[in-house]
Amino acid sequence: MTFTPVAGGTQATVWKGVDKRDGNPALALRLTPKPLPLIRRIATLVDGVQSVTCPTTVATGQLVADDRTWTVHLCTWIGIGAVRRADMTMLGQHLARLHLDLAATSLDFTDRQLSFDRSPTPSPEQQLPTWYVARHLWRDRIFAWLSTQSGQMAPQPIHGDMHWDNVVATETGFGFIDFDKLMFAPPVFDLAKLIATGMFTGGSKARFQARKTIKLIEGYESVRPLSDVELVALEGLAVLLNEQTAVLGTQYDIDSYRRAADAVASWWITRRRRTRTDPFGIRTARQAAAAGRDTSEQPPLWSEETHPGDR
Repeated sequence: MTFTPVAGGTQATVWKGVDKRDGNPALALRLTPKPLPLIRRIATLVDGVQSVTCPTTVATGQLVADDRTWTVHLCTWIGIGAVRRADMTMLGQHLARLHLDLAATSLDFTDRQLSFDRSPTPSPEQQLPTWYVARHLWRDRIFAWLSTQSGQMAPQPIHGDMHWDNVVATETGFGFIDFDKLMFAPPVFDLAKLIATGMFTGGSKARFQARKTIKLIEGYESVRPLSDVELVALEGLAVLLNEQTAVLGTQYDIDSYRRAADAVASWWITRRRRTRTDPFGIRTARQAAAAGRDTSEQPPLWSEETHPGDR
């Protein structure tokens, strides 16, 4: 085997192991700061996934370098090239199958709960950034209601870091890598992260790829239906994840992150003023596809009174 470095995540470092006999990638060698017992727990869970392609663990161990302890994770290499983003229906189906497989485990991951830390309040001397306003409108007005609906959003083990670099093309469609941030949370969180990190385009003025998003949701629901409460949560989680992009931009002084987060938040605030109950258009599209379905019980996303921030 010949190992060469490839782009890793923000914490892990990855090498690709290529078989000298045929030149095909076969193994991934990862160094991660995550503790060895956690990586082994996650590996046991992921190795049990049968419905979609995920890396299979070959070996784990520890390495100490410069007084820092790293976990060594050797697993199979599963990608064959760039993701075919055009086939969002198939991606949704594969993600739903992953969630069903992860939900079937008897392993306990309840110690890895989903949480969002509030970002620091901007200085009163500056104008509030749009990502902060969007967070306030969502979290402070809808999140409290949503938290009472937890019975319709049962947590389970999920990927936890489902951005586009962790989705790879495989011979059978799509595979998923880098489960280091696996968490115990509602599955809709993974969908929200795909939307927040990949369904907005443009620079200072964001554009939402509604058609691709609808296809992603339709594919997902063809395998694992979503409740109306989950669809409300989907939008809110996307807004909160957009805030996290801005926070990372502030922490690491990445101006493009801050500008992108502001552009997405501006789009969302403008959109919700025009379409209060369904800014992303997801529920409207599903209603149109489900002719004759009673939608009278769908929870409103926004009440009709004017909120601060509308003026």
